[in-house]
Amino acid sequence: MATIDIADGGVRVRFPGWERLAVWREEAVVPRAAIRAVELVDAPVGRARGGRAGVLVSGVLKVGYWGLGTGVRQLVSVRRGVPALRIAIDRETAGLPFDEVLVSARNAAELAGALVPSNV
Repeated sequence: MATIDIADGGVRVRFPGWERLAVWREEAVVPRAAIRAVELVDAPVGRARGGRAGVLVSGVLKVGYWGLGTGVRQLVSVRRGVPALRIAIDRETAGLPFDEVLVSARNAAELAGALVPSNV
């Protein structure tokens, strides 16, 4: 499962072994200046929609890029039963090829609290 850390300059998401293949990267760093919104998502598997490039185990797991063809591209690593952090970003400021990061983390509520808009 991917890990999320609040780093000095923003949020760092690191992907373990096989997930790196699905997302085509080892990590993604979102600068604080690029964060537009943060949300805690209790049931994240259903929040990744649209076309995809990645791994899907229906109702259980989604890892990769979702939203292809919808206008909102998501970097996704979510699992059933594990809450997720959804971070909406300004793609141009971040210099990243996606508009949202949706990642399951057991401490997602704690992370969301640390990234509330007044702290961003």
